[in-house]
Amino acid sequence: MRNLLRADLKRIFRVGLIYIGLLLALIYISYAVLEGIVNDGSIGLINGVQKALSGAPIALFIVFPTFYAVFAHELSSKSMQTVLGHGITRNKLIIAKLLDAAILLLCLYLIIIATALIVINTESAIVLSPQQQASLIIYIILRWLRHFGYIVFSAMIMYISGSTVLGIIACIAFAAIFKLVFNIVEFFSSLSLYDYTFDGLLDWAYTKVEVGAAPWELLPAICYLLAALLITTYFFRRKEFDF
Repeated sequence: MRNLLRADLKRIFRVGLIYIGLLLALIYISYAVLEGIVNDGSIGLINGVQKALSGAPIALFIVFPTFYAVFAHELSSKSMQTVLGHGITRNKLIIAKLLDAAILLLCLYLIIIATALIVINTESAIVLSPQQQASLIIYIILRWLRHFGYIVFSAMIMYISGSTVLGIIACIAFAAIFKLVFNIVEFFSSLSLYDYTFDGLLDWAYTKVEVGAAPWELLPAICYLLAALLITTYFFRRKEFDF
C-alpha cells in the first residue's frame, strides 16, 4: 500500500486546482485577519483566523479541490480495476484514498499554520501569548479534522451511489450548507440536533480546550468517521467492476 500512496500522491500534487484553492484560501484568510487586526489588534488576529476558517468559502477553497484531486476520476477511469488487479484489497484501497486526502489536506493546513505563525512572530504590533498561539493552532487542527470528515462522508456517498457527481455535490453541501440546514431546523423547532452532529461535537471539543477541560467530544466525532469508513468498505466490497 506504501507504493500505492506514493504513486497516488505524485499524481494528486500535480492537480492545479488544489494550488488555486490554497491561494484563494490564503487571500481570504489574509483579508479576514487584516480586518480583525484593524478592529481589535492581537485578539482580532485570532478572531480573523477563526472567522475565516469557520466560513463556507474556506471549506470550498480547501475541501472541494482536495476531494476533486483525490476522487474525481476514480469511478470513471479504470484505475481502481488496475490497482485491484495488482493484488490490493478493496479495504486497503479505500484506506489508501482516505489517507491521500488526509495527507493532502494536512499539507494545506500546515501551510496555513506556518503562514499564521510567520505573521504573528514578524509583525511587531501583534503580541500573542504562547497559550494563545497554541489555542489558535489547536483550532486550525480541529478545522483540518472537520474538513477531513467532510471528505470521508462525501466519499461514502460517492462509493455507495457509484456516482462521482453525487460525491462532489455532497462535498459542496457539507462544506457550504450543512450547518445552515441544522440552524434552520433548530430555528423552527425545539430540537437541538446540531450539538450531536460531527460539526457540533468538534465545536464543543474546542470550547472544552479553551476552558482547560478534556475534549471528550472528540471520541464520538471520531466514531462518526469510523462508522462512515465501515459503511464505505461494506458497500465497496459488494460493488462489481468490469475488468
